Amino acid sequence: MILRVVLAVVLTGALVAAATPAISVAAADRADNSVDRQLTALAADLETMVETDDPSTGPGARAVVELRLPERTLTSAGVDHLSFHSREGVGVATWRVGDAGTRSTRLAGVPVRAAGGDLTLRESGAHRLVFGLRSRANGTVLTVRRLGGGTDA
Repeated sequence: MILRVVLAVVLTGALVAAATPAISVAAADRADNSVDRQLTALAADLETMVETDDPSTGPGARAVVELRLPERTLTSAGVDHLSFHSREGVGVATWRVGDAGTRSTRLAGVPVRAAGGDLTLRESGAHRLVFGLRSRANGTVLTVRRLGGGTDA
């Protein structure tokens, strides 16, 4: 009888140890896919704005968006950060989920400039952002800021 209990405990421990890495990978994939889906939709909206609206030096074309960064739960890994910047003349969003590597996606064919420097989101939950199409001395840019101000959260 005691042998059966010991064997059951050992087998349960082995199953848990074997399943833990798979659960961790699935949680990271879930969070990564959530961010990727949101940024794909944002990129489509920003490309449409760049193609159809005229840039201005003052208030003009803008898009207000809400991005939700997944929190760390049993079924989802947390997002370490999401930042907006420019790389090689195009707007880019970069994010990192858990301990995985950093991923990037193209947002628009023009540079992205955050009000007051880089914009990096670090907290899970909803973040409301305003993207504006502006004309600058060196060309068209997309500006980004948090709705209500602030550059880092």
